[in-house]
Amino acid sequence: MTLVENERSNRAPRATALSPYARASDGTFDEAFAADGQSKLYWTSLLHQYGELGIAECRRRAERITQQVRLTGIAHDLFADPNANDASWSLDLAPVVFSSHEWADLSRAIVQRAHLYDRLIGDLYNDRTVLEQNLIPPELVFADPTYLRQCEGVVPKSGALSFYAADIARESDGRWRIIDNHTETLAGIGVALANRVVHSHVSGDIFHGLNAHRLSFYFESLSAELRQRSGRDDPRIALLTPGPHHPDYFSHAYVARYLGLLLVEGLDLRTQDDGVYIKTLEGLQAIDLIVRCTEGRFSDPLYLDQSGFQGPPALVDACRARPGLIGNALGSAIAQNRGLSSYLPEVAKALLGEDLLIDDVRQLWLGDAAQRAHVLQNLSGYIIQEAQEQTGRPGQAARGRGSRSEDDPSRAALIQDIQLFARNRIAQEALTFSTSPAFDGDGFVPRPFAVRVFATRIGDTFQVMPGGLAMTIGDGAAVALNAADGRARDVWVLSETSQDEHPSLWRPTVARARVERSHRAIQSRVADNLFWLGRFAERADWTMRVMRSSLRRVEEDSGLISGRRAARRCLSMLIAPTGATGAARSSADSTAKRPVTAVEIENLCRKILTGNTTERAMSNTLSGIYRNAAQTRDRLSLEAWRALSDFQPGGPWHRDLISERPLLAMEAMETGLASLAAFNGLMHENMTRNYGWSFLDAGRRIERAYNLAEAFLSLFVPAPLQDEEHGNLFMLLELADSFITYRSRYRLDPMLPLVVDLLLLDESNPRSLAYQLARTNTHLSGLPDAMQGVTRSNARRIALSLLTEVQLLDIDTVASQTDRRALAEAMKRQIDGLPDLSDALTRQYFNLLDDTPKRAGQR
Repeated sequence: MTLVENERSNRAPRATALSPYARASDGTFDEAFAADGQSKLYWTSLLHQYGELGIAECRRRAERITQQVRLTGIAHDLFADPNANDASWSLDLAPVVFSSHEWADLSRAIVQRAHLYDRLIGDLYNDRTVLEQNLIPPELVFADPTYLRQCEGVVPKSGALSFYAADIARESDGRWRIIDNHTETLAGIGVALANRVVHSHVSGDIFHGLNAHRLSFYFESLSAELRQRSGRDDPRIALLTPGPHHPDYFSHAYVARYLGLLLVEGLDLRTQDDGVYIKTLEGLQAIDLIVRCTEGRFSDPLYLDQSGFQGPPALVDACRARPGLIGNALGSAIAQNRGLSSYLPEVAKALLGEDLLIDDVRQLWLGDAAQRAHVLQNLSGYIIQEAQEQTGRPGQAARGRGSRSEDDPSRAALIQDIQLFARNRIAQEALTFSTSPAFDGDGFVPRPFAVRVFATRIGDTFQVMPGGLAMTIGDGAAVALNAADGRARDVWVLSETSQDEHPSLWRPTVARARVERSHRAIQSRVADNLFWLGRFAERADWTMRVMRSSLRRVEEDSGLISGRRAARRCLSMLIAPTGATGAARSSADSTAKRPVTAVEIENLCRKILTGNTTERAMSNTLSGIYRNAAQTRDRLSLEAWRALSDFQPGGPWHRDLISERPLLAMEAMETGLASLAAFNGLMHENMTRNYGWSFLDAGRRIERAYNLAEAFLSLFVPAPLQDEEHGNLFMLLELADSFITYRSRYRLDPMLPLVVDLLLLDESNPRSLAYQLARTNTHLSGLPDAMQGVTRSNARRIALSLLTEVQLLDIDTVASQTDRRALAEAMKRQIDGLPDLSDALTRQYFNLLDDTPKRAGQR
């Protein structure tokens, strides 16, 4: 039976799953049921199919949707725990459905709005006819922080708007109204796409049975439009996101993967010769087109707001040279100002020569004296909101402020706020949202809702996505897309005819699908963060090993007193300022003959645990681990992230570590070492051997090599007394976790020549200095050479020279020299050369600097 036949028959659905539904009796408009209780024509088939399923099957499907939401990661962000019971975002079993005729009428109105805002944005940044004709108060525009004066003449007169979204709601009179507009970013289109994918997995039979429009054709048209706009057959199109900390990052990442776009952050990009380039390990690669998901005013720290680095410096210059480089154009957020609402009818006549096809909810700009006076006299009938809110995240619009009576204690504060910030406030009449069926576990109940509709520029016009994102609206002072519980719904547009099969972009044809195992292009920023994540993790491991071994020599009084001197030397190195190796060693030498007390060892450990003035203080090290892990979270598995998230500065583990006396904190150190060992094991077993892995492991190797070289220099130069050297050898074997290896080879007490061979020269020992340098050389040999020359890069030359220096070290010479000159010179070259190696890697791969300085115009 077709949908048309179903509508004609208007057959009532079975009561099994719908019996609890009761239409509101207060006159609220209901989408599914008329006032007489009969289901409306285009809802009949949907409700009938759910009725046929029965209440038990509806519950099962609702649970599957909840599970799919967790697995997909829609809840909160891309990295949500799939096993977490987090209800902050949920997807309802029942969609919101539209007939094809009603959707066609809405689409025409949305397309008109998109054209209107596109023309308005171009006019405000170029000719300003609407201001000259006093159609819009100039103060409304120039008081808005999203109006970017630096972009005047840069924003194109037409084509500034590529993506538009409108939040619409139906009032009790049955007419649709626009309650918010989004002209800055994609405004959550990725979430709408993810909702549809989830629904198709669970309720695909119902969706196909209703002949609902699919989204794949819309996104295929969008993908083709982006390719055509780039001007290349194989373009490099970037989606610019603020980063994983942004609440809408899931949407950015999801749509980027679906459309095959590069997901980049501001620090990944660089401007040069009026072009924008992405910094990769292979060097700079030109970007043909940017889909912007960042706030315009923070997208260029050179010309715009200097507090934001969501885009590369001099991006405005690149846009001036290539007006169509970015969609939406910088500065397009001005059209989101709610204060424009009351002026739009006249603006539409002036710019389009048309009347608006759909009206806004009544909104008054309080910067206008007459409108402000009217609102203050009738304050109980209005809700006060920000004029410019930047509400791109679905459901996160701020709740308005209202005063229902004159004796309301908050009334005076609200009036004062209006008078002080009138230019940035609007007053909106309260809106009664229509309701539609939502599943609550026992049946379908009416819930108020609003819908976000998306439109994209295709050629010279706009195309509306046949669907959208609906959300259950919070009660009370909600006058925008505010959904406190994050309860979303899919939007289905029903068709009277069968839909041709159109494959999803997730499932390319066999001809297009290719197996690839090559290194995926990795941004310099990502490689940099992984490199330092490896270094900080190894630094924390070494620091906790030094403290643990030192405190054991205090706790175990039966040990040699010389063991405490070794502990003091190693601890002194950790609290020494950067580059003060010699000074710290001299300080330790001056007290070599003085007995080391337990209090002295504990005080040194306390400085490491609680201080923050040196780079190897625990607070700085843990902050480095957590910061770099957070910035590379999309490269880490859930288990790896959990292992490192315990090191969050100020977290429970960190508080336990620094709150107790050092001796009592040894248990926390053991826990920390176990977490680091777990992380290293997960990375070794699970991480793909790509460039990211190479830099992560190279960072570990360089840090471990530096620590070993420093320990050898501190403990054995100059040559200590025989008893003291014996304690130093024990200490070093403990720190390098090689005591058992030494015992398995030699049935002797530690001797310097044997320890030197094991910890300096033996390339088969994963804890030796030679092994660290050999592994680093292997990693560097597999990296792309940005110099593209026939000779080795500077980083590879330094690494090879350091390895050769160790390989040529003669054990007999080291052991026989009383002044340890050979050992001292070799270790000093390592201590000086390893930072040079790190700097060379930074210059070659991480920090692609501009060739010429850039100047900003006067702000």
